[in-house]
Amino acid sequence: MKKGFIDVVVGLQWGDEGKGKNIDELLSHGAYSGVARFQGGANAGHTLKLGDRTFVGHIVPSGCFQKGIELYVGNGVVVDAISLIKEISELKSLGFNVTPRLYISNRAKLVSYLHIFLDQADEYRRKKLGTQIGTTSRGIGPTYSDVRARRVLLVGDVLSPDFTKKEAILSKFHMNLLKMYKKEYGFEIPEQKIKEARTKWLEALKELKKLKICDVSFSIQKRLREGKNILAEGAQAVMLDVDFGDYPNVTSSNTLPANVCLGLGVPHTALKNIYGVIKAYTTKVGSGSFPSRMKDDKIEKLFRDAGNEFGATTGRPRMCGWLDLFALRYAIGLSGANKIFINKADICLSDKIKVVTGYKQNKKTLKEFPLYLNQVTDVVTENMPGWGYANYGVKSKRKVSKELTSYLNYIQKKLSDLNVKIVSVGTGPDRDQFFNWDN
Repeated sequence: MKKGFIDVVVGLQWGDEGKGKNIDELLSHGAYSGVARFQGGANAGHTLKLGDRTFVGHIVPSGCFQKGIELYVGNGVVVDAISLIKEISELKSLGFNVTPRLYISNRAKLVSYLHIFLDQADEYRRKKLGTQIGTTSRGIGPTYSDVRARRVLLVGDVLSPDFTKKEAILSKFHMNLLKMYKKEYGFEIPEQKIKEARTKWLEALKELKKLKICDVSFSIQKRLREGKNILAEGAQAVMLDVDFGDYPNVTSSNTLPANVCLGLGVPHTALKNIYGVIKAYTTKVGSGSFPSRMKDDKIEKLFRDAGNEFGATTGRPRMCGWLDLFALRYAIGLSGANKIFINKADICLSDKIKVVTGYKQNKKTLKEFPLYLNQVTDVVTENMPGWGYANYGVKSKRKVSKELTSYLNYIQKKLSDLNVKIVSVGTGPDRDQFFNWDN
């Protein structure tokens, strides 16, 4: 029997590219038996729309609206039990009982109730030092820190008879850290709030134990041997990768497709297509430099409001910028993306738009991507005509405005040497609002 393969969907900007919609559409064709998350945690927010129903997933993979699709949470994911149980409940109220087809890796990492307070404490420290990152305060960084320090709790530990002992040891360590934050920086969490958080967390763990906690690596490899295909789902995006993003203004995990092998426990030979997702413009949330940001505050606000550019996890307003081809080429080189989805092409609130094609440092045009984005002093841009709302809801390439057609041809030409093709273009939030480009 022919072996199955793994395709990967990854964001090529700073996150919030609309990956959930593309994943949902890919899964609708019946080519995959399952979808798997391989990194990140409840700091990611994937918004899915089905008619008048909207669901924002943080841990449950985006294939939850596809009833025949198996859902895998890999070992590379940090699991917030409270968020996970809440998502499962919300999906059930929407008519989707995902429990029978949801598989959680026993090697996935468990976010503790104290990890969230530690996240808040460290952001408080950074703010006092003027180095605030702007995390989601979901405990992601502290959890991954514990992974590297080899003291984190695994999801499989909740089924172990010595879980209480392991948890007590880790909680004592965390409480000592919080005491340090109080003494050194004045950050304090009321004792009652900690007790309430612990109670809520332990209740969620009771529900977590009822789910299918298993060796997800074994399960996926079995499906591949059966000739079935899996879609791997990334959280955040390439430009937020802990190694290759604008450190330290990054997430705490490796977001690159290369991490699929480690985050799911599969061989690199199983990987096939890498689908990169971008928006027709660029957004970023959190701290750190953003070279392509629109300089006109009024135009930025128009894009933000029209695109509903507010974080799905935190509700924070996103910075809006022009399409950054210099960063995009960097991201494609890192990810190996060979196919691209472009979302929100229906949104263009300016008669003239810019495209960033290069970065400058003290008037010198850079050939390589800089180590730190705050080293960028200016950008090189090219101007193109805008298209307003002319392409909202368009589902046929033949009906696309000449301005957008010119824009897409321009992007394709600029990326032609990287052997990557635009495959589809989104023209609205609904799952069917897009048109195929590569046909």
